[in-house]
Amino acid sequence: MNEEIVEQIVQKTEERTEIIEEKKMITWLIFSIGKKKYAVRSGDVMEIIRDVSVYKLPFMQSYIEGVLNRRGDPFTVINPLALIGEEDTTPPKEPLFLILKRTDDEISLHISDILFFAEMEEGDMNIIPGNNEEGFFLGTLVYGGDEIPVINTNAFELLIRKDLGSA
Repeated sequence: MNEEIVEQIVQKTEERTEIIEEKKMITWLIFSIGKKKYAVRSGDVMEIIRDVSVYKLPFMQSYIEGVLNRRGDPFTVINPLALIGEEDTTPPKEPLFLILKRTDDEISLHISDILFFAEMEEGDMNIIPGNNEEGFFLGTLVYGGDEIPVINTNAFELLIRKDLGSA
């Protein structure tokens, strides 16, 4: 008798058991350049630094502001506005930089402000159809009613390599 009751309970429990798929979450860093918001995967950022000097380099492309010194290592400072189709390409006045996590190059983006971090499901990014690896945007995120462009950090390295003839 007890065995039958236990067996019925086990069967009903198995019927009710649902497999819940874990959704992969991505943390995005939302920042501004001027008055516009942009996003990058937080995993693509090694560090955020403020109040460092940028040393100009002669004969460089207009999007390269110069280099900054991070603990003895030089990082190329890129002005994203000069590349992403903005009308006003004046670099931000604020000395705030995203140091990108790269395996072989040392690149930083000159930004205006860190706004917030947002955790979203992996599929929440609206991918740009037909985009290639050289495009400066991967897609957009919709957060708080805003559509925020997602910057492709790899595109900066590819452009620098191409411009310097090492691609």
